[in-house]
Amino acid sequence: MTETIQKLLKKFEQEHEVYIDAQDAKSYWMVNARLPKKQESLHNLHKARKYISSRNEEGSVLVLPNPAISDSYSIESWGTMNTFEDFVNKALARILEDLAESDRGGEGCESGCD
Repeated sequence: MTETIQKLLKKFEQEHEVYIDAQDAKSYWMVNARLPKKQESLHNLHKARKYISSRNEEGSVLVLPNPAISDSYSIESWGTMNTFEDFVNKALARILEDLAESDRGGEGCESGCD
């Protein structure tokens, strides 16, 4: 991972209280994010998100809304991503959408949907 991407991730973490781990592996790209939950509590609670893709997926991204407690996933199309930096930038934009949804009170299907 380049120094530019590391700085971008660190800045994003500080601005949004989202903890991010990104991996540029040989055969895939992955971003793990822990987003803050909007709950009244003494503790800062976070929910996990995982985004996985690769150079050969033509913009398809596997999204795991809470990989620690559920096997559910969705597949999204994020458009052209030729580099790991493209993927990271689109993942950060998607994380901001998740934060906005959380701010509006929508939590999605974190503990399973029927």
